[in-house]
Amino acid sequence: MMLKLIVALVFSFVPGSAFPPSSVTTVQGAPVSGTWRLRLQDNWTSTRRDGERWVSIQMRRETDRSFGISLPMSELEGAGIRGDAWSGSNVSFSLKRDAGTIDFTGSFDSGRGTGDFTFTPNAEFVRAMQARDKSITSDDVLRLAIHDVSRSFIQAVEAQGYPNLDTDDLIKMRIHGVDADYIAAFRKAGYDKLSVEDLVKTRIHGATPEFVQEMKAAGFDKLSVEELVKMRIHGVTPAFIREMRDLGFKDLDTEELVKMRIHGVTASFVKELRNLGFKDLDTEDLVKMRIHGVTPQYIRELKDLGYGNVGKEQLVRFRIHNVTPQFIRDVRAAGFKDMTADDLVDFAIHGRRWLSKR
Repeated sequence: MMLKLIVALVFSFVPGSAFPPSSVTTVQGAPVSGTWRLRLQDNWTSTRRDGERWVSIQMRRETDRSFGISLPMSELEGAGIRGDAWSGSNVSFSLKRDAGTIDFTGSFDSGRGTGDFTFTPNAEFVRAMQARDKSITSDDVLRLAIHDVSRSFIQAVEAQGYPNLDTDDLIKMRIHGVDADYIAAFRKAGYDKLSVEDLVKTRIHGATPEFVQEMKAAGFDKLSVEELVKMRIHGVTPAFIREMRDLGFKDLDTEELVKMRIHGVTASFVKELRNLGFKDLDTEDLVKMRIHGVTPQYIRELKDLGYGNVGKEQLVRFRIHNVTPQFIRDVRAAGFKDMTADDLVDFAIHGRRWLSKR
C-alpha cells in the first residue's frame, strides 16, 4: 500500500521583502539524500502543543551526518500508520516546508520504521537565503527545513529588531519557540533587545513574559534575565513568595529566596520549627539547619531523650559531628550518664579520651 503524508507549512514570498532575488547556485539543484528510522512507541506528549503526541524521525546523511525531525502522531495516523506496533511495506510520505520537500520511502515492522529520504530544496527559498548568506550549504537548507525555519518566520523576527541572524541562531530560536510574538511580549514587559542566547534561555526554563508579570505583581520588578531564570529553575514562584511573607519574611531578595528553595526551606518546615519553639530563626538559620539535617523529627527525638533545650547553633554542631539519637543511646549504654550537649559533641570528636576516663 502506498501511503502519502503531506505536512504543508509553506509561506509565500512577498515581493519587495527583506529577501531580494539572487542567482541560484548549485545548492538549490543538489538534492540531499540519506536514510531514516523511527520507533512509533518512542513518542511523547508536547506541553506546548495542546498535549498532542509527537514522534521523532532520526535521519542520517550519506556523509554520516545525523539529523532529527519531529512529527505529530496524528499526521502519521492520518496516513494510515496507526498504533505503536504497526507494520506495512512500500510506505511513502512527505514533509513539505518552505525550505523544500523531504520525501520518505520505506517500511514498518512492528512499529519500527526504516527507509530512505531525499530532500529537494525550494529554489525560491534558497535564493532568499543566499541573499542573506552567500556561504549557505545544502546541509544548512536541510536543517532549516527540518526545523521549519520559513521566510515568514525570519521576516517576522527581523521586524522585531533581529536582522542578520545566522543559521544556527534561527534554528535555535525555532526549536525553542522564540518567535516574533515572544520577543514582542518581552519588549512589552520591559526587556528590549535581549540577546538570542537570553531569549532561548528564558524559553527553555520557562522564565517567560508571563512569569515576568507574575514577579512584578509579587513586588520583584526589573529583575535580570539571570535572576528570572534562576528563580524558575529553583521553583521560586509567586505562591512561594506569598507563603514566606505570610510567615513574616517580608523583605527577602532573590538570592535568599533561591537559597531557601535550593535547600528545601518550605513554609511547612518553618511552621514545624516554630511549633517546636524556634520562633526567631532568620533565613540563614533556616538554610543552615536544612543543609545539616536539623529536621523537626530530629529535634523531637532529641527532646524525647532529654535534650529539648538545645539551641539552634548547638543543633547544627550535633549534626555536623554526627550526634544522633542512636549515638546518645549508645553513649548512655556505655555508662556515660548525664552528658551535657557540649559533652556529647566532645565525645563524638574525642571518644577515646572519654573512654580512657572510665
